[in-house]
Amino acid sequence: MTLLRKIGYILGITVLTAALGAYFYFAATLVRARGESARCQNVIITVKDSVRNPLTGAGEVAVYLDREHISLPGKNIDEIDFTRLEKQLESFASIKKCNAVRTVDGTLRLDLLQHKPIFRMDTPKGSFFVSNQQYLFPMVNPYRMPVLTVTGDIPFQYPANYRGYIAPSDDWMLELNSLNNYIGEHPFWNRQVKRVFVNRSDDIHIVPLEEDLCLMIGSLENHAYKMHKLYEFYRVLVPLNAKVMYDTIDARFGDQIVCTFRKTEPSKKP
Repeated sequence: MTLLRKIGYILGITVLTAALGAYFYFAATLVRARGESARCQNVIITVKDSVRNPLTGAGEVAVYLDREHISLPGKNIDEIDFTRLEKQLESFASIKKCNAVRTVDGTLRLDLLQHKPIFRMDTPKGSFFVSNQQYLFPMVNPYRMPVLTVTGDIPFQYPANYRGYIAPSDDWMLELNSLNNYIGEHPFWNRQVKRVFVNRSDDIHIVPLEEDLCLMIGSLENHAYKMHKLYEFYRVLVPLNAKVMYDTIDARFGDQIVCTFRKTEPSKKP
């Protein structure tokens, strides 16, 4: 064998050995990586609408998982029931939708959306938020997101800690939801109304920022028209010093409003 052939032979063996070594190295690395990614390496919780709806934070979700003994890191991904996990989280606080996704590196992402409350009810069975999609859920962290409050003798037909939609047969609650939607979307009433007081189911008072002024709409029927009449009081009569003259503005009667004279001077806020 000539020297040139010997050199070629040695180089060929060297290259083959290096190739086999690289193959086994990367194969072992891949197997190890697959083994690691088969287990949950990390959990990332993201509440996607937390900026505009700060009722529930990612930290509170993590505490809930710990409290419910839902341990995810280190667990085999194939052993995690994603559907059950999503449903469990959708029963917590204000969470509306959970999307659990596994990434290629073994990270489990929990992407969450919340119900958006438009008002809060204080009932004998507890306080509840009601969303813009007619969904009721127990009040959580009320001071993080101030909304219109409904108080008084509320005909609440649901059990304590109820989570779910307003029943289609509950006409009164559906009308209340419609009234609060109207207030929330109206450029004037959205700023002016402080709370709604239910004296009886057919005797609703709108409590404005001036708490010594009572706005009455009676039943919830035709509430938009009644609110329009009350708006005319503010638009036409308030510039004429009507808030000093009257203490009750009643929109229950036909096409008119009835104003009751004050018996005492209105209280002055500091």
